[in-house]
Amino acid sequence: MAKNLLKIKRRLAFLLLFCLLLSCVMIIRVFWIQFVRGDELRTRAEEQWTKDTPVEPVRGTIFDRNMNPLAISAKVNSVMASPPDIKDVESIAEALSEILNINKESLINTINDAKAKKKGAIYIKRKITDEEAQKIRQLNLKGIYFTEESKRFYPERNLASHILGFTGIDSQGLDGVELIYDKFLKGIPGRIIKETDALSRELPFGDERYIPPKEGLNLVLTIDKVIQYIAERELEKAIAENKAKRGTIIVMDPKTGEILALANKPDYDPNDYRNYPQEARRNFAVSDTYEPGSTFKIVTASAGLEEGVVRPNDRFYDPGYIIVSGVKIRCWRAGGHGSQSFIQVVQNSCNPGFIEVGMRLGKERFLKYIKAFGFGETTGIDLPGEAKGILDPNKIGPVELATISFGQGISTTPIQLLTAVSAVANDGRLMEPHVAKALMDKDNNRVMEFKPRVVRQVISKETAKEMQRILESVVTNGTGGRAKIEGIKVAGKTGTAEKYADGKYIASFVGFAPADDAKLAAIVIIDEPSTGIYYGGQIAAPVFQKVMSDSLKYLGVKPEIASEEDNRIEVPDVRNIYVEDAKKILKEKGLDVITEGNGLIVGEQTPLPGIKINKGSKVVLKLTDSKTDKNPIVVPDLTGKNIKEVTNVANVLGLKVEVIGTGYAKKQIPEPGEEVEQGTVLKVFFEP
Repeated sequence: MAKNLLKIKRRLAFLLLFCLLLSCVMIIRVFWIQFVRGDELRTRAEEQWTKDTPVEPVRGTIFDRNMNPLAISAKVNSVMASPPDIKDVESIAEALSEILNINKESLINTINDAKAKKKGAIYIKRKITDEEAQKIRQLNLKGIYFTEESKRFYPERNLASHILGFTGIDSQGLDGVELIYDKFLKGIPGRIIKETDALSRELPFGDERYIPPKEGLNLVLTIDKVIQYIAERELEKAIAENKAKRGTIIVMDPKTGEILALANKPDYDPNDYRNYPQEARRNFAVSDTYEPGSTFKIVTASAGLEEGVVRPNDRFYDPGYIIVSGVKIRCWRAGGHGSQSFIQVVQNSCNPGFIEVGMRLGKERFLKYIKAFGFGETTGIDLPGEAKGILDPNKIGPVELATISFGQGISTTPIQLLTAVSAVANDGRLMEPHVAKALMDKDNNRVMEFKPRVVRQVISKETAKEMQRILESVVTNGTGGRAKIEGIKVAGKTGTAEKYADGKYIASFVGFAPADDAKLAAIVIIDEPSTGIYYGGQIAAPVFQKVMSDSLKYLGVKPEIASEEDNRIEVPDVRNIYVEDAKKILKEKGLDVITEGNGLIVGEQTPLPGIKINKGSKVVLKLTDSKTDKNPIVVPDLTGKNIKEVTNVANVLGLKVEVIGTGYAKKQIPEPGEEVEQGTVLKVFFEP
């Protein structure tokens, strides 16, 4: 009996121990599930019984420095489907494929695949037009609904496209400042959360939560829309006239490093970037390198003056060539320039003279200045894909040193060279170039400001002032004569570089104005002109002159040198009026008119109103096909126009027309020149 009792006690003890162990395991398991994996499992559970629809935030607007919008976002509809709620997949796919212009079979497979995977929501097509959305709404398809997303628009189309860049389908920045400042512009997405059943169908009385998105910050650029337009206009003309492969113009404030314009041609429309080749989207101004040619002589001359190896009045003799380590290097001018001062060496862009300065400096000292001016490294400009140029000190021997002295055997980017020359204009201080000015919230409060940054003092103020005077003489007495601006001191240097392909050249000009107190610095590059003229002084300098002249006038920079006869006229404001009236006003002032674009209303004008220009100067009117909102309206002269022409003019001016007779307008009431309110009826009498 005692034996059986002991046996029972052992079994009870074993059972008790087993229960204790099992309880411990269960407690540990509960602790593991509840506390260690609690958040993860809770999230997974919520994902199973809820449908989470993202709400895209509005991307921040990009403005120019004067708050003109260059990139904006608008709300558009995206079509979504709830696969569990779709009963007849084929009929739904047929209806949607016709409206949205997508493949029916592909759509059927997409919906069926989502059903098989028990997905609660899928995109059918994103960012559709209002017309497409309206047609789908009218069908009232079960399981089909809409969500709002943000779509990017670029109202100025191609203008400043290489600066702005573009965005992808998810409104993510893919190029330009859209990419560089994406984290500030994109905002924080919101969500719509709805409860669903086990088959991912929405519960009719389920809980619904809306987490609103947070808008992105607005970006203000240093770019000036008007100067950008001037640069693009002149560059496009120059490429067409010289039948060139491509070209670049950059305009900078040399004292701050702010980029006021950056233009490349060919360019592209960011609204439709997929239909442009990769080459058109490439930002040559910062991403590609080229041999600067004679424009690089500014660096050689600055280094020579700073180190004291040459003085402005030192004499040089150029027989037409110079021999370096047994290699004969010729001057661009057959027979040479003979005896000349160093100032004349710069004016004449004499290669042997610059080679001699380079040899006096020596490799180490010369390289010190080349690197100090920023060559061989990126400038730090806030645009993607910047190249650092080609400069390998280990490959520089006596001959290479000689060729670098006049701008061959070294590669730079346009932004590098302009930044270096701007240091001369800025009394020797090298600035970091930048295109972003500030970040602002939706209430226009400044969240972040991008201030000018001095990189280093490259040369002394005294040397810089001397170089300013010498470069001014290049324009007044040397190869840069076609860059002259009446009444304003211009400093600059021409450049002509032969490419490694036979017969291919790059013509360039870099400079600043006014020479002794620069407001603007600019570089013009024309790549591979094919009309037989390829010198920088002939091709690039006139373009520089037009861009700099119009830009300085726009900025209100007055001539320093009085002209013999003061024929200056203040430009009247002809924006937002009928083009024929605008022409009449300008011609009465003694100004010539050039129209650009299609339409009957003046949208923009260059120069802007209030700027004084010489009598006989050209005013560019950019036309638009939109209506004018100017009120009252000056009645135009409709005499000689047919009924269609009269109706078109009246429509854009906001006037009504009573047509009497047929043929051409002979008489009108009210008469031309009278001021009337919008909506006024014009009686126009027509005769055959």
